[in-house]
Amino acid sequence: MFASSVPLPELFSKLLKQYDTISNYNGSRKSEDFNSKVAEGCDLCENASSSINELRLYSRNERFDDLTTSEIRYLILPALHGYFVSQKMENRLTAVRQTISLYNEFRRLCEAYSIKELGAVDTSCDVDSYGSAAAKREAKIKQYKQKKALKEKLEEMTSYIDQPHVDEEVKREYNLTLVRHWLYIVSEELSTLLQEEQFLSMNPEQLTSADDAGKQSPQRIKPFILTRDAVQAAVFGAGYPSLPTMSLDQLYEREIKLGLIPPPPISKTVSKDEGSSTGVIRIDPSESEKEAAEEKAVKEDALEDADDPNNLREAREWDAFKDDHRRGCGNRMNRG
Repeated sequence: MFASSVPLPELFSKLLKQYDTISNYNGSRKSEDFNSKVAEGCDLCENASSSINELRLYSRNERFDDLTTSEIRYLILPALHGYFVSQKMENRLTAVRQTISLYNEFRRLCEAYSIKELGAVDTSCDVDSYGSAAAKREAKIKQYKQKKALKEKLEEMTSYIDQPHVDEEVKREYNLTLVRHWLYIVSEELSTLLQEEQFLSMNPEQLTSADDAGKQSPQRIKPFILTRDAVQAAVFGAGYPSLPTMSLDQLYEREIKLGLIPPPPISKTVSKDEGSSTGVIRIDPSESEKEAAEEKAVKEDALEDADDPNNLREAREWDAFKDDHRRGCGNRMNRG
């Protein structure tokens, strides 16, 4: 068997190199070369799992402190296997479900040894409330920064971890960092894989109804009618300034007909000579005398009203009111 012929440390090193090759592959993901590399990675994972099970490396009675330095790094084997399976395009639904199963197995293994993500987001909070949503957003930002720092730390330690003089505690810290790094990767990919599984599990009728629900009916185009008013507005401008529709005299006559303004008084003091071609205005003395008499009568009536006690009292009260109340006082509707 291939697992028994190759030592587990060497087999695991091949797995990490195969992961780097596939994750940095620049060609087509549907090519035969890529699919062969994915298949080779899956075979390596299966052989490594068989070797671990034969050696009985992990026990349910163990804690994290009971694990050796090399045993810590082997914890990521289900995650590596899940990654290789997720790259398969054929029988996609089966590949997605197998990947989800392997990722969950990796998370259960880490949970059994109390290995958790740094700054994991609590998804049990009520995201409908503004405070919980803001706290979750801050937690995600913090988690992203920790993931970035963890990746940089892992890359830095990878450069010297294989040297012979490296302390055992440093190697142990490196392996723990590697496991936590994969925890971040698995947590991010699981949500996407669950959505993909839900989509692939739909029957054709559900897919058609989902597509129809996502489509919006196009808005009807209003007919474009070119009218005389539209052309005039385009040339002379709509609204002010624009061409006048009537003269001032026509406006005045219309307002009089509608009863909005009183008609002009008819002059009784002048008359126009109908036979005169020059339009000379002549004054009628009789009409002038009549108007003078009417004005005199009005003045006499005003003097009589001034001597009336009631009129005097009302006039004094009005003067006192105007002294106490300034003009415009109490106007709340901006009207005089």
